[in-house]
Amino acid sequence: MKFWKKIFLYSLILFLLLFNSGGIILIEKIHSENLNNAIKSLMYKSLNIESIMYLNTDYLMNIDVYSESNIKNWMNIITNGYSLNSVDEYNTELYSMENKEITSDLKEKITGERKEISNAKKGKKSFIIRTINNRRYAFVSSIVNLENRDFKLIISRDIQHVYTERINNYKFFLIIDIIILIILSIGMYIISKNLTKPLVNLSNISKDIAKGKYDIRVVESKENDEIGVLEHNFNFMIDVIENNIEELKTLNESKQRFIDSLNHEIKTPITSIIGYSELLLKSNINEEIKMKAYKYINSEAKRLETLNSTLLKLTLIREEKKSLGKLNLREMINGVEDILIYKLEKKSINLNINIEDVNILADKELFEVLLTNIIDNSIKASTENSVIDINGYYKNNNYILKLTDYGIGIPKEDLDKIIEPFYMVDKARTRKNNGIGLGLSICNEICNLHDISLIIESKLNMGTSIILEFNKENYLNEI
Repeated sequence: MKFWKKIFLYSLILFLLLFNSGGIILIEKIHSENLNNAIKSLMYKSLNIESIMYLNTDYLMNIDVYSESNIKNWMNIITNGYSLNSVDEYNTELYSMENKEITSDLKEKITGERKEISNAKKGKKSFIIRTINNRRYAFVSSIVNLENRDFKLIISRDIQHVYTERINNYKFFLIIDIIILIILSIGMYIISKNLTKPLVNLSNISKDIAKGKYDIRVVESKENDEIGVLEHNFNFMIDVIENNIEELKTLNESKQRFIDSLNHEIKTPITSIIGYSELLLKSNINEEIKMKAYKYINSEAKRLETLNSTLLKLTLIREEKKSLGKLNLREMINGVEDILIYKLEKKSINLNINIEDVNILADKELFEVLLTNIIDNSIKASTENSVIDINGYYKNNNYILKLTDYGIGIPKEDLDKIIEPFYMVDKARTRKNNGIGLGLSICNEICNLHDISLIIESKLNMGTSIILEFNKENYLNEI
């Protein structure tokens, strides 16, 4: 069952239960009050008649009260003289203690047992409601003493109008119930459809998204209610999913580039080795060509060895547990400068070091590899007689190490891919420098291992800046 139908049906069922229960309780309460008023009125009438009878007992002093005809005549005089029953249609009956009728103006003929007569008690009034000819009557019975003789006085009245009013109230309530139910049904249909319309839209859009249409979004309502929050969260969820999918696509593309590059890097030297080895197998080649073939085979074999060791190093860095120690940054940079002094002097490049002293927490060997790769790349990208600036300073509770060269730079479109394995901006220059495109990938893995932010800024033909940002957990202020 659809959600709007549940809202519609549950609302109607709840209305019917509450409204009808309330209506029934109200009608029965009104009926009970009307019935009580009718009984009270009959009780008052009984007291009234008794009072009149007692006021006229002086007449009985002159007659024989044991003569039923005398009592009957006396009662008729009282009834007619005081018009006791003409206005409100009350009925008066008088019986002897032996339940023998003395006088009665009840028009309805009653058959069977008369409990209202047998239940009459002295000093107490009792009432009973009974049905006579499909009409309800109320009887009030009591015992009166007239000149030392007891009589049973029965006062009755037709109270069918009380029950008829209850039936009419139920009929009227049923009509009102049907009218309100129809109006409510129409209203709840419109309300439930409007309330669930955003949910239907969400359902339809989710089906489109399941088909791969990630550019679809829900039109968010201006109301800041639960539906509006749900629409906002739904759009946010789709944004996250779309971003994750884009990241997965980028990752897959990166992996594919890695595989293609690795295949190329392996295939190229192997092809050269096979070609020159086949050449050597021929017996009619001179010594000069042999030496050239030997050199190429040796060079390509070393290239494969370098590729294998570098890939192994990259794998080990990813799996290796870091061994942190307190290192002085200036001393580390000076040590790397000593390692690369030959390359620096060969191109007459000067390292301009200007750093605020700081101790960092890092693995010494890995951090040395990080600095060596970065400075070595800067040397390769720089022209002769140039400068490489190394600046270190505190900024917003972090320590920044910035290494800047003024060489050939990196095109903007290559900046996001430069840290991928085997990615080379200028493949010819990289191979000329015996590079295989894994240096920055290794640097990135070392930075990830030490929770150091690696930022690369570059402009073509203007130079490149490598920024290492250490958070408070990665450095010590004490020197």
